[in-house]
Amino acid sequence: MAKKQAVTQFIPTDQIASEVDNAIQRFATQRMPFERRWYDNNFFDDGFHFRYLSPKTGKIVDTSTKSYQSSPKRSIPKASRQIRGVASLLLQLEPHPVIYPERINPSLYPPIETPEGLMENPQLKEALKRAKDEAKKKAWWVENEWDDHDMDEKLVFMMILAAKHGISYLQLWNDAKSGESKSKVWDAFDIYLDGTLTSIYDSPMISKTTPVLIDKIKSNEMFDEAQRMRISPDNRYASSEVKEAYMTSRFGSGGEVEAQKTLIQKETFQKEYLTSDNWEQAKSLGADNGAMEGKSRGDIIMRHVFSTSNGWLMDEYVDMLEYPLVDFRFEPGLIYQVPLIERFIPANKSLDIAMSRIEGYANTMVTGIYQKRKGENFKISNIPGGQVLEYEGMPLQQMQLSSVPAFMFKFIDLLEAHIEEQGASVSTMNKLPEGVKSGVAIESVKASEYANLIIPTKSFKKTVKRITERLLELGADNITSPKEVVHEEGDEAVYFDVIGESGVEKYKEALMDVPDGAVVLKKGTKVRIEIESGLGYTVQGKKETMQQIANYMLELANAGMVNPAQVQVLLQRFLEIFQFGSTAEFMEAVESGQVEMTQQNLDQVKIAVLEVLKDVGLVGPEGDQRAVDATKVGLLETLKETGGQNADVQG
Repeated sequence: MAKKQAVTQFIPTDQIASEVDNAIQRFATQRMPFERRWYDNNFFDDGFHFRYLSPKTGKIVDTSTKSYQSSPKRSIPKASRQIRGVASLLLQLEPHPVIYPERINPSLYPPIETPEGLMENPQLKEALKRAKDEAKKKAWWVENEWDDHDMDEKLVFMMILAAKHGISYLQLWNDAKSGESKSKVWDAFDIYLDGTLTSIYDSPMISKTTPVLIDKIKSNEMFDEAQRMRISPDNRYASSEVKEAYMTSRFGSGGEVEAQKTLIQKETFQKEYLTSDNWEQAKSLGADNGAMEGKSRGDIIMRHVFSTSNGWLMDEYVDMLEYPLVDFRFEPGLIYQVPLIERFIPANKSLDIAMSRIEGYANTMVTGIYQKRKGENFKISNIPGGQVLEYEGMPLQQMQLSSVPAFMFKFIDLLEAHIEEQGASVSTMNKLPEGVKSGVAIESVKASEYANLIIPTKSFKKTVKRITERLLELGADNITSPKEVVHEEGDEAVYFDVIGESGVEKYKEALMDVPDGAVVLKKGTKVRIEIESGLGYTVQGKKETMQQIANYMLELANAGMVNPAQVQVLLQRFLEIFQFGSTAEFMEAVESGQVEMTQQNLDQVKIAVLEVLKDVGLVGPEGDQRAVDATKVGLLETLKETGGQNADVQG
């Protein structure tokens, strides 16, 4: 694990804005070569494959706008489709968090003495069961938070940005006004940090820059009143000059209306070592946040600063374990790395040029090429009846039409192969090999594609884990009173309450008991992320796997190794896989022992059973052929036994 870095220099509040600006300038100089590449990648993904920012003149150059015959005119968005195909494959894994139960100390529940001897304390078993139940409910709460934040959509955004810039960020925080947790995705232009490191959490400072309305800044009562009245607008899209140029080229200059005037606001998180120089300042600025609780000299504390180009707005110390940012990268290593889309760009540009040449070649041949003697005059005009060609002296001769050479199409196939080698196009871009039709074969193809995505899959799991940990930390700090949570478990709704550990402390201070059954959210909760393909990658694969499981479970049931409750769970899952519809009514009848079913349910069961029989080849053309073969074999066996045929019969 990398050693956490922090600053040791004491910086008073009136100088913190200048220090933040100096750090941002230092980080901006460090990443300037990367910013130009991010700029080109943005335009490439937008469909402008031959537009770039000239490093000499600083102007936008687009070679596809030239009128030369050899200049490219057609852009094939194959690289853009590739990066989205990879993102789709990763999101199809559907990660879900698993919360570890709290540790139960067996020594607190000693064995009980009985006439027969020592026996296990029943309270220990009850405590273990309660810990598992609380861990499960915490995971349910995380799933609800995941949905409330639209985290699946934000992960898609993070992946696309990381594919274009190499890294993307998600910020999670508690909103002071609404009291709810918030989250937002930021691109690599908006976050300033030390990019020479391998982890964002090793950077001594992280700054986020974003344009904010002037009225919003002035109305924020959290900011110092005198400082917020000194601000003036700059109407910029971003603090980065390169992103400013990109946004201006797409959306024009900033608004001049008073209500739309903005200013770049900088939110900075800085790690500081507690020393004698900043001890009193940290106690004063962190008293309201509990930042100094349990701290001693030499510990790291988080400093939180809001500032603009006009000076500081707010300076405080907060009780945070880490930066409230989570990053996503496709590969481990340095923070600033080669983006995924750059691996497709060279071959994609060659593909664009080849396709443009073919299109120009076809247009020229269709229009036609005429030969004329020097000095001859002619005139071509179009009329409703066709085309009229007037000439003097020698008539014009049209050259013979020719087709595109075959090697051009082979060249295009070669370029597409190079592009597909870097991405995942076998199943996401309809590139299944010829003859691959069965569910088993398609499952194997998809499994091989996922095997090629092991590295980004591990990074994806790490990102999801950190997001889950941040959500638990926010819940531990923000939920100060019991909050009702509802979770759908099967066909039933489960209700329970959650409360943060900060809320438990307030209850203790007020000499009140925490409501019974409330699940306590704590910082530092251990989390594991499971990513599974489930029963299969395709619907057909899931059905075939479910049939195998059902046959195996039936054998166990006949042997008496499976109880009826487990068979019911298997039956419900079986009906869901084969799209039986709502299974609630059917399963209630099974559990209650009722055998009566509606005609609709009977029809659905018949359809499901017939589909199973068809999949295993017992009905349909394959089943009919089996029946015919069986009849033939039976007839031959009968003839042989009665002596009507002397030939050997092989079954």
